[in-house]
Amino acid sequence: MFFCRHQLLRAPAQRQFASLVTTGNALQRSLPSHTRPRPNYVRLSHNAPIPPSAPSTHADASDPASTSSAAHITEVKPELPAIVSEPTLTTSPPSEEVEKTYAVELPSTSSPEEFARFKEEVLKDPLGTYLKVRNGGVEALTTYSSEFITSAIWYCVNRNLREYIPTFVQDIIVIMDQRKNKTRGRVLMEVLFSTVRARPMLTKKDIWDLLQCMKRNDQLHFMRTSIRTLVASTIVKLPPDELDKELLDIMLPLLLEKMHKLGDNTLVMQKWASRDVLESTDSGIALPRILWPLFRINVRLATLDDKVKASELMATLADRQFIEPAAIHETDLSSTDFVYVVLSVLVRTCMKYGWFSRATTLMFSVVPSREEISVPLARLIEDWMVNALTKPREEDATRAATMMGYLFQRTPKDYVVPTKLLQQFYSAAFECNMPELAETVYAHSQEAGHHRYPPPRDVFLLRLMGYMASKSRNVHLARLLARQVVEEDIPLPPVMRSGFIAHVASLGFASAATALWEKYSIGPDAPYVVGNGMVMLRMVGVLMSAADRARAALARRGVDVPDTSRENVTDDASEDQEALEQTTSSLPPFKEPDLPASDAPPSSTTPPPHPHTEPSTQEPPSSESSDSAADPGDGNGPPDSSVGFAALTDAELLAREAELRRFAERVFDAYYDAKQPLERVSHPELTSLARGASMVRRDALSLEVFALMKRVGMKMDMHDANLALGNVARADYLAGADYLERMRESGVQPDAVSFGTVIHWAAHHGDAPLVASLLRQAREAGIADLSFKTLASLLHSTVEGKISEGVSGAKQLQYATEVVQAMLAKDVVPPPSVAQDCIKAAIRAENPTKAFEFWRLYVKGKTEHKDPVQTRIRRSIARVVRLGIKRGWLPFETGTVMLHELDCPMTPLQLARYRASQGAREVVTQAQPTEEKAIAKAKGPEDG
Repeated sequence: MFFCRHQLLRAPAQRQFASLVTTGNALQRSLPSHTRPRPNYVRLSHNAPIPPSAPSTHADASDPASTSSAAHITEVKPELPAIVSEPTLTTSPPSEEVEKTYAVELPSTSSPEEFARFKEEVLKDPLGTYLKVRNGGVEALTTYSSEFITSAIWYCVNRNLREYIPTFVQDIIVIMDQRKNKTRGRVLMEVLFSTVRARPMLTKKDIWDLLQCMKRNDQLHFMRTSIRTLVASTIVKLPPDELDKELLDIMLPLLLEKMHKLGDNTLVMQKWASRDVLESTDSGIALPRILWPLFRINVRLATLDDKVKASELMATLADRQFIEPAAIHETDLSSTDFVYVVLSVLVRTCMKYGWFSRATTLMFSVVPSREEISVPLARLIEDWMVNALTKPREEDATRAATMMGYLFQRTPKDYVVPTKLLQQFYSAAFECNMPELAETVYAHSQEAGHHRYPPPRDVFLLRLMGYMASKSRNVHLARLLARQVVEEDIPLPPVMRSGFIAHVASLGFASAATALWEKYSIGPDAPYVVGNGMVMLRMVGVLMSAADRARAALARRGVDVPDTSRENVTDDASEDQEALEQTTSSLPPFKEPDLPASDAPPSSTTPPPHPHTEPSTQEPPSSESSDSAADPGDGNGPPDSSVGFAALTDAELLAREAELRRFAERVFDAYYDAKQPLERVSHPELTSLARGASMVRRDALSLEVFALMKRVGMKMDMHDANLALGNVARADYLAGADYLERMRESGVQPDAVSFGTVIHWAAHHGDAPLVASLLRQAREAGIADLSFKTLASLLHSTVEGKISEGVSGAKQLQYATEVVQAMLAKDVVPPPSVAQDCIKAAIRAENPTKAFEFWRLYVKGKTEHKDPVQTRIRRSIARVVRLGIKRGWLPFETGTVMLHELDCPMTPLQLARYRASQGAREVVTQAQPTEEKAIAKAKGPEDG
């Protein structure tokens, strides 16, 4: 009966499936017999005791232990199930003659006026009237109009009064059992079943009790086809449990009973063929609606490992020609995975019928629970994804991303996701405007160690890099993408080269940006790169800032560094570039340290928080020197081929600094030459040229450009004024403040950028009085919201103590929280550099919860985990977490989970010391199991 290895499933499929059903065990013979004697019912007198309701056990009704004879019924004294909001119904002994007292008087059937008044009362409060009638006992309940009971049921369903549904279930069971005419009880049960269309309030236990009652009263075969379909669909939609097998044993014969009457495709031409009975496929073939529940039941039986019934059902479906032969041919019948064989045949049949959503339902009923995905199942997922990604919807793209994750994480090493399918997914994700899905799938693809998967192609590559740079701030993944493009020599179309290189440079990946610029700065398409102002500014910015950091590192070592014409260790690439703290790790293919990375967007609304300050000022609280060597790795993989500035000798670092400056000047010169003659250059291009000249320390050329703009009659706008103000303030912040005052005296109203520029440089130099004065002037000028660059610059200067002498750690943390909230209110994700300043403030305030929260939300997963700077950050947070545990600020279980997520778990000795400080007497050797138990307790059953 087991139909894996079913070469028997080959065409003609109908005969092979039928051959699996042995003689004498045909599925038709398993249908319930209607020849068994009907149960005896007791006609109750007016004062008879209330008969029992449906049995609550799961035993079959035919079992003598669970079946009550007529004599037995008259001996028990049951009552209607009690409800919380109503008094419990009580009964009198059979020997006592007590007149029945009703909570509400039922109308006389011979008085239309009385019935109309009662009906009006029911319409006003159907539930309240029903509960009053219910207090009258079984006789009142069984004589109450089914119309009014139906009204009360739907009243509860529409108002989501779930607490009354079990009461209705038990009451209707009583009605079915006590009335000789079973029609009313069956109709009310069908009403209860139909409520799941509006709101699924019935549990599997409720359905089981109702079906058992119908079976006990021989009413199952009277159930309408649409209700059978609905009940079966409801059962398989609910999570699997121990009732599944018993419920399916009841429902499967009921569905197959109708299969013989509805298998004729010509029924669609008959007048009586209701839409509740038949439905049509994309090709116009009429199919019974019970077919879809049978598909789901078949998959559920397979997952329950009921191979006999699943095989029999599959054989019946094939014999009735409801299985597409092509679906059988495309299934790997040699697979020993029984669930896969059933799933593949049914999913492929659904897709042949055009039931893609139903095919998706079947897929997600099986695949997520699989810890390992076999190659045949992976091929089925591929076929499903091809359909999902053809004219995709958002939900299709989301589900396809989930399936992609399963393919990367759960398939064997000899399986490789087809490149064509992967590229189709990237295209669909961006077509649905969901770049976050492309980012997620690309991250999964890079975690697969057995194969190197390609990134998106063409414009989708640019959009992915732009999204990671400006939205998700995922610096680590962006670094992997830039590295892969360079290492694998992935071609970039001419029109997207400038944008991609600009993103790479703005993120601070100098090695990758330099390699790409050199590659595309020659040839007929060179103007796309060398003549682009954005590329020039960001390339010059990242190279000059790296050179300045190299010079700062030499100065900390005490090396005498030759002076330059104008030192600017804090210059940024452009007014709209956000630069972040840079890591010291490097890309393997380049024998040079990778330059500090920025994960900020190129948007002008989020300028740099504290661009390119000395490395010593940007490290988190730590006792380690900023010149410490880079982390060589943990032994689980190859270490970086090169390390940061700390690994270079003084002579090497000095040569590196000179090389960086030369390449920055080369980039600027190429742009300058591409714009000759300058008289024909546009205003924005001249502005970029002036800005670039200032960045490479050519102030005279910058002034010449401004003079040229004035000479040719170009009107100076606010951007030009702010550019000139930035040049002045960078050289002398006090002169910048004077320049700002002259702007106001001349009638030019400074904007938020103007004030922010001078505030930034004043804060950088620690002039707290001037910062306070400028902030007051900005408020007086009506500038309420400063740029994020200004806010983050003030935060950085505050945390570093430049303008916060005497300010408590709690105040610093409060300001840090306000800056983060202001960014989130503008839909801007705080970059890791801002988060690191917030972490410093939280550590100084001795608040381990906020420090961990800032790290988990805005740093974790967006920087390289093994980077020395990130390692020191985690250790600093772990130190304050342990302090919180020791002093009782932080619950032990919560702190233990934090330490594990920080990759800084307690050692057995530390845990033993903690226990000793709490008065405990655990042995050190028992520390680790105790810690693991605490983690499981804190995470809970789902996370654990």
